[in-house]
Amino acid sequence: MENTLQSFEEALRAGADGFETDLRLLADNVAVLFHDDEVNGKPVESLRSDELPAERVRALERFSGIGTMILEVKLGGWENVLLEEIGAWSNIVVASFDHALIASLAGRDVAFPLGLTISGVIYDLPRYAKKLGATWVFPDYHHVSADMVRALDGVKVVPWTPNHPHDWQRLYDEGCAGVITDVPEEAVKWRSGKTEDAGLRT
Repeated sequence: MENTLQSFEEALRAGADGFETDLRLLADNVAVLFHDDEVNGKPVESLRSDELPAERVRALERFSGIGTMILEVKLGGWENVLLEEIGAWSNIVVASFDHALIASLAGRDVAFPLGLTISGVIYDLPRYAKKLGATWVFPDYHHVSADMVRALDGVKVVPWTPNHPHDWQRLYDEGCAGVITDVPEEAVKWRSGKTEDAGLRT
């Protein structure tokens, strides 16, 4: 799914429980939706807000409380601005590949839950997640197993980005709390077609 307001609205209309998007901090201290590292060869973080499309700047607050927003913070070091931007929002999860950022936010006793985004395998993940204060884990779906999910008892496991029914079924059978997928409408139809609610977050 694209990182655009239209794609979020379409996913919610299709019946998705929420969406995941990427947050970065621009050079003029404005939080922005942007997935790619660069724009025309320049690092996104080196740009000012007037150099990006207006819809990507300060546009997420209207979704607060409408479904779950998983906000993946691409880089750490701007916790103060981040909390000013989203501290009062409801029904959000803040996640990052930068696990030092998650530990820093946990140390501030933030009101919203925290998650670890993971691309590979981490030794003793349950202990690691607890140490960092994370109650959600967002792993690459290729690395998810039933043993992992069981070991993470009490931590929600939501893999990224399975896009096919056989993968959704496997992850459901393994006990995942949901999935992040590029095809939310198809995933919602798959879920609605099951005889028992799959409970997958798309």
